[in-house]
Formats: sequence, structure tokens, C-alpha cells
Amino acid sequence: MEVFKMRQRSMVMNILMVIGFFFVGSIILSIVLGLLGGLLWFAIKIMIPVAIAVWLVRMISGPSNNRRRYY
Repeated sequence: MEVFKMRQRSMVMNILMVIGFFFVGSIILSIVLGLLGGLLWFAIKIMIPVAIAVWLVRMISGPSNNRRRYY
């Protein structure tokens, strides 16, 4: 029985594989970070006006101790 032979790749092939790996990795990283940045921008764009509106409503209405309690 013959032992498995390990193929040795040439130096040029190794370099091309590393460059391809970095190229594909950078594309994937760019897509993921783009999506995260877009979601963060959307959340901030929505959440800041909502937080200001909630703060204004609470400030205008004042402290109310008339909350209904259901027992």
C-alpha cells in the first residue's frame, strides 16, 4: 500500500492563493461592515428623534402619580 503523497505547491501558487484569500476576505469584510454601518446609521437616525420626542412628552406632561394600577 502506498502512503498518501502530499502535493507540494509551487511558491507562485502559494502567493497567488494568499492574494486570492485576502481579496475575497476583504470583499466579505467590506460587505459585512457596510451592512453594520448602515444598520447603525439607521438606528441612530430613528432612535435620536424618538428619544427626543419621549423626553419632550415626559417633560411637558410632568410627573404624574395618577397611573392606573390593576390589582
